[in-house]
Amino acid sequence: MSKPKAKGKKKGAATPKRHDFLDGTVRLLRDSAGNVCSYPGCHRHTHGAKASGEGALTVGVACHIKAAAPGGPRFDAEQTRDERRHFSNGIWMCQTHSKLIDADNSAHSVETLLEWKRNAETRSNSQLNQKSFTENEVKKAVDAGSVSMLQRWVNQSADPLETPIPELIRGYESSLSDLDPRFTIEVNKIGNDYTHVIQAAQDKVDIQLVLQGLDEIEGFWEAKKAFIEEGRELLIPGKHFALKGSKLFEAIQQKSQRYDQGALSIGRVRKPIVANLYLRTDKEEEVFIESFTCYYTTGTARTVFEGTALEGFIAVKAHCSHEGQDHKFDLTFNVEAWLGKNILELPRFSRLLKAAKHMASGRLVFELEVGSNAAAFDSKVSAGSDEFHEQLQWIIFYLDVARRVAEKCGQPILLNEIDFDYKLYVELKKYVKLLAGPIYTKRSPGMLCTGAFDYYEGYSFRDLEKKSFPSSIKLLQQNSLVFGLLGSVIKAPRIESSYTSIETVYFSDIEERDSPKVEIQTTADTDILIQLHPDDSWVVLESWEASEPAATTD
Repeated sequence: MSKPKAKGKKKGAATPKRHDFLDGTVRLLRDSAGNVCSYPGCHRHTHGAKASGEGALTVGVACHIKAAAPGGPRFDAEQTRDERRHFSNGIWMCQTHSKLIDADNSAHSVETLLEWKRNAETRSNSQLNQKSFTENEVKKAVDAGSVSMLQRWVNQSADPLETPIPELIRGYESSLSDLDPRFTIEVNKIGNDYTHVIQAAQDKVDIQLVLQGLDEIEGFWEAKKAFIEEGRELLIPGKHFALKGSKLFEAIQQKSQRYDQGALSIGRVRKPIVANLYLRTDKEEEVFIESFTCYYTTGTARTVFEGTALEGFIAVKAHCSHEGQDHKFDLTFNVEAWLGKNILELPRFSRLLKAAKHMASGRLVFELEVGSNAAAFDSKVSAGSDEFHEQLQWIIFYLDVARRVAEKCGQPILLNEIDFDYKLYVELKKYVKLLAGPIYTKRSPGMLCTGAFDYYEGYSFRDLEKKSFPSSIKLLQQNSLVFGLLGSVIKAPRIESSYTSIETVYFSDIEERDSPKVEIQTTADTDILIQLHPDDSWVVLESWEASEPAATTD
């Protein structure tokens, strides 16, 4: 049996109920935004004391991102009541911008408002424990600071220390950040180069990288493979890429292309690790050379280690696969890394020389400190290891001889030229032995030298015999040795040789009776003393033109 219909006047359609925020949610939205409007660039304070001082005044609005009721902007019918009035569905705005986002629904999407909210909360957090200024206070401070900086800039010619460098750099960094507030910029000067460290100021930042014409880049695909498998640096010339979605990066790229020198470098972060270089002898003894910082990158296939020791003289490259089945180790040396250095100040040279004395039978070892453990790469496993050690040993020995000579010179000897001459090395080794003091030696009996006398009428050999010719003789090098050493021209002391217990024979040829001669011979009792002439010194000449004729050596 059907229920009878009620009679009476028909009621109008019911008004949909709004799901407004609770008071606690309103306060949370206001506090999370730092009491300022979340509209980008607005930053107007929305809560403060009344002019009368009696109570507080609020001009902010807790706005719904998705409308509180049907028919409102960005309404989502799938939301529940609790979801509509939840903190996550609200954004704090000033009254002006609260009306704007509802009036133009198409320009203010849910995603846009959520991003504004995140940015406002990030800014609010960054303002904690920071000073707050009104616009007038800031204007006065800027005016005063600008005048002060201008005065310092004008006065820099009289006092260079007054140049406002910190303010200029901060202003430059701030101007760059204004191009895209999602990033912070820090400018550093290293040597003659300026680096710009650009970091995201928020967790998620989207930039579009557009690549083109990659087949035109020589070796690109091999470099891309190395980037993926090993984390190595991948360089892309400026004309083959474009950065979109950031005014900051677009401006940087436009400027770099203006000078045709821009390139994009992509690579894994190079992480530091402590490395040690030492020599292991054939008796398994270790000669430590140096600890240094090595850097490594990791890709999908292997980890790569690279570093330099002894201020660039020795370079290390190694890699090992993640499975541990593939590993490689390369050592190289480059004397050019020491160009311009005083050869008496070469880094760790005494250790290097000690290691070089064992290189004929030993080998260099590169060791990485991984936590409490160590991973070692032995140079003996590298191709051409023997040749490498032989060449390195020769270079070190040559520099050692050069350093011994430099110690006796009155001015620094710089490594300005890389010219390692074997004949000069052999000759200088003789001088280096004499630097330690005189050398005493013997020789087989035989003729030492001959000479001639001037003939004087009325004199004969009998007159010489009566004078008892001495049993010793001293021979002095006629001309000093002048040589080029690593870019310097050096004049060595003359070598002096003294012979004792010698025998002399006087004679003349039948055809040349008026040319008496003498022949000096050493005997079994002859002692020889060789030394650098005590009145001579080592001299660094300005040029070859300033030198005397070089001595001829056997």
